[in-house]
Amino acid sequence: MTEESLQGELSSAYLQLNALPTGARASLIVDALSMSDYDAEARALFVRFNSECKDRIHRVAILTDKSLWLMVISAMALASKQKMRAFPARDAALDWLTA
Repeated sequence: MTEESLQGELSSAYLQLNALPTGARASLIVDALSMSDYDAEARALFVRFNSECKDRIHRVAILTDKSLWLMVISAMALASKQKMRAFPARDAALDWLTA
């Protein structure tokens, strides 16, 4: 994934988050199952997005079947102090997001 392709995906999320009533929070699911790699600029963009929108996001579920990314996502959650987890399947992610 490149910064450009991620920017396109995040544009929709920005619009939806900005439309939330004051104090409301949303959950976010990121489907990364088809991603084979990402560049440093895309990673920086996601970190910036999460930092800017953290107060409006309740939880972030990331779909991935890559074991290395499970560790990376856990580290990102700790560093950002955001409720963020990786899941191999959408059903488990949705259960966690709505718990």
